[in-house]
Amino acid sequence: MSSVSGPVSISEALGLPGLRLVVLQGLPSPWSQAAKAIFRVKRLPYTLVHRTAADPPGALEAWTGQASFPAAMYASERPRSGWAEILHLAERLAPEPRLLPADPERRAFCFGLAHELCSEMGLGWCRRLELVAAGLARPKPDPIAKWLGDKYGYSPETAAEAPHRVREILGLFGELLAESGGPYLFGPELGALDLYWATFCNLVSPLPPEQLPMPEPMRPVFTSPDPLVHELLAKSGLLALRDRVYEEHLELPVVL
Repeated sequence: MSSVSGPVSISEALGLPGLRLVVLQGLPSPWSQAAKAIFRVKRLPYTLVHRTAADPPGALEAWTGQASFPAAMYASERPRSGWAEILHLAERLAPEPRLLPADPERRAFCFGLAHELCSEMGLGWCRRLELVAAGLARPKPDPIAKWLGDKYGYSPETAAEAPHRVREILGLFGELLAESGGPYLFGPELGALDLYWATFCNLVSPLPPEQLPMPEPMRPVFTSPDPLVHELLAKSGLLALRDRVYEEHLELPVVL
């Protein structure tokens, strides 16, 4: 288990040494939760950072050079805000336990699959597009949906593609799990891809309230409205994999 201190504000974190991780507070953002999961499995000591009312406007941008969560800061090195950058940093700081395959071909395959969860038009991105589309379709469009849509390139075309992409990605991961021989996506050893799957699964079928105590009005938002998605999850073993990863390797209940 990693040694976690904090949480502290961005202003407080600026002068601290070592590894610091700024995450979205209060909601199960899979990008933030995945970064925390990686550091936990790696047993990396770090300071957890939240943006607070005490921080001046633009504090995150001034410190990390961008406006999204999560962001990892190590000593005086450059900020890491992309999921792959954060994973590479963790692999360097704590080479064991290894979360990426040593074989370069399998490692490239792993990154390609992680892209299908974490990157543009991946599972997380497409679920976000679905939420934006639902918010904009209300009689009075949701201003947060409008802001998210502008930030992440919403268009009617990408929104129309998103449900198909979600089903396609879940089918891909179901096939991978069936072919791996288990119990994990790449076979007998836990890897980064399992951590990404476990945390991103909460965007389509979240853990129960006693394990993931998010604000209850948000639970339907984090649950896919597509019955085909839940059919794919039920028959693939992917929910059981999510549960195994959390129960054996991560923190329960999840701290937001």
